[in-house]
Amino acid sequence: MKKIQEYITFLTPEYIYIPFDNQKLLSIPKNMEVFHNMCVGTLNNGQKIFSPVSGNILGISNNEYYGYTSSSLVIENNFMDKREVLNPSRNMNKMKKSDIIASLDKYGLNKKMNSKTTLVVNSLYDKNNDLKDVVINYESYEEILEAIDEFMNIFNMKNCYICLDRNDLYSQNAYEKYINAFLNICIVHSNKKFKDSNCVFYSIEEILAIHKAIHLDYMYDNTIITINDGKTTIVKVKLYSSLTELLKALKITFKSKEVLVNGKKVNNLSSFVIDSNVRSVTIKEK
Repeated sequence: MKKIQEYITFLTPEYIYIPFDNQKLLSIPKNMEVFHNMCVGTLNNGQKIFSPVSGNILGISNNEYYGYTSSSLVIENNFMDKREVLNPSRNMNKMKKSDIIASLDKYGLNKKMNSKTTLVVNSLYDKNNDLKDVVINYESYEEILEAIDEFMNIFNMKNCYICLDRNDLYSQNAYEKYINAFLNICIVHSNKKFKDSNCVFYSIEEILAIHKAIHLDYMYDNTIITINDGKTTIVKVKLYSSLTELLKALKITFKSKEVLVNGKKVNNLSSFVIDSNVRSVTIKEK
């Protein structure tokens, strides 16, 4: 099998736009400077909001995201990724269960589960428009399997099923290199039978975020999107980047054209921001 298509990285946007729903719940430093992975507030539901870059707060804008519009905290990137505390890799053997659960709660990754829960990890695939999970699986299968194994041990879960499209041979071949070391993790090609209330569902990207949360106590600050403008371009991009800034950086022509995100037309392209919900961008003639 030939190697999967390589991706481009765009992890240095000039500005990022962090969505929030209540200005009173923001935690803005007096000097207006934020650090990478710094908590800048909470949402109304209590979930913490983190900055994926370090830089200076410029103000607030209104932006469009996939499926919603939101007020956004605008941060000018200083391209230094300065951090308040530089955490080395954690020693998992010395960590308490409560510490790990606290990290999962911190980054909004903890779902209700117990020893009777079946873990179901969904991986999507569309060879024409959406190669996000293929790239993650191909590049990070070891981290994913190890994170699942650690996750199952934390909650004493007995079984995990990774649901792969049967046509996604890249992902299947990647997991086959290592999955035999994990007796309670199985590959299946459909999640239709997993409707029981004892099942809990995660995406492949969420599992990678769990790995980063429990090993480094950091947010997963990027995502992968597939751009199709007649040719396919896979891009690893910093969360909360401007879509137009990305397209300009890649020299992809989009003016006077129709732009769709996940198949849905973008109405206000100049204000559209990329978050983890964005999987595909299609550019076509009107």
